Amino acid sequence: MMTSMSSPSQRARERRSAPRQRTLLAGRLSYGDPAIVIACGIRNLSPVGANIELEGAVLLTPPFRLLLAREGVAYDATIIWRRGPRIGLALGVAYDLRESVDLQIRMLQAIWKEMALR
Repeated sequence: MMTSMSSPSQRARERRSAPRQRTLLAGRLSYGDPAIVIACGIRNLSPVGANIELEGAVLLTPPFRLLLAREGVAYDATIIWRRGPRIGLALGVAYDLRESVDLQIRMLQAIWKEMALR
């Protein structure tokens, strides 16, 4: 009797609640003190999760948010896994940066507006 062995990437896809789309987007990660913002690359994305890549080792302290510059949206985010500079995130509440936002999100809104001008 033969059994099929699935690869690690196939097993990871099976655990996801929504399929992810491969991307190559610029993003920003805001963590700890809202003034700490770092650049990241968004490698794949779904309505409920993302795979990001940082430029180097960074100790992330919750809470943190992921800013999708192209969409003008920031998400509350939770780390699901981490392998070196690659991080799998679960996305929570979304904030539309084109709308009026509360004080905690205003800094990300200002960063998004600056990025949109480029």
